[in-house]
Amino acid sequence: MSEGASGTPTGDLARRVVHRREELGLTREELARRARMDPGYLEYFEQSPAALMSGDVLFRLAKALGTSPISLTGGEIGRPPGPGRAGPNPVLETLTLEQCEEHLLPGGVGRVIFSAERGPVALPVNFRFVEDYVVFRTAQTAAVTGWFGAIVGFEVDRIDEATSEGWSVLVTGKAERVVDPSALEELALLHIEPWAGGDRDVFVRVGIGEITGRAIYQES
Repeated sequence: MSEGASGTPTGDLARRVVHRREELGLTREELARRARMDPGYLEYFEQSPAALMSGDVLFRLAKALGTSPISLTGGEIGRPPGPGRAGPNPVLETLTLEQCEEHLLPGGVGRVIFSAERGPVALPVNFRFVEDYVVFRTAQTAAVTGWFGAIVGFEVDRIDEATSEGWSVLVTGKAERVVDPSALEELALLHIEPWAGGDRDVFVRVGIGEITGRAIYQES
């Protein structure tokens, strides 16, 4: 792993730039124009993970990608979010049902919450929100499978430390194993891929018995 002119490791920086660019649906030319970069240099950088990048260019690239230099260089990995200070004019808002569902629709990583012998447990899972159900995959031996037919919780949130803003949504409902063949075929098309890998062929869905949410934003 090499270091860029800004003094930050660049080994995975190119991979993160490509991932974020494709996530936003941008071509190299579009990103280069946004970041005021030469398209040829951007192409070289994306294909050469050891290429050097100055702090100024990194800042412009992060801004064009709607993220931060720290995120692009991986500085947030391994660090829990939220240690920053509160914003100057924070407002705590209760989300409507529609707003809560809008936050669930993109899917991503959330936490399924249930009781175990040792007490409350919250496990991160990759999920999708489908027809008023939170759906995720797990293993046959996972502890949550012992809670089929019972009430569990599911929480998802996002935090923007740069603006000291964020939101959280909590779902409470019955956990069920999906066994209907046609339903399983439809869920398979969603490509829910658990990051933990392995044999996780049990589809679980949590119905919305109750859903609540809150958001913090800065009043202008």
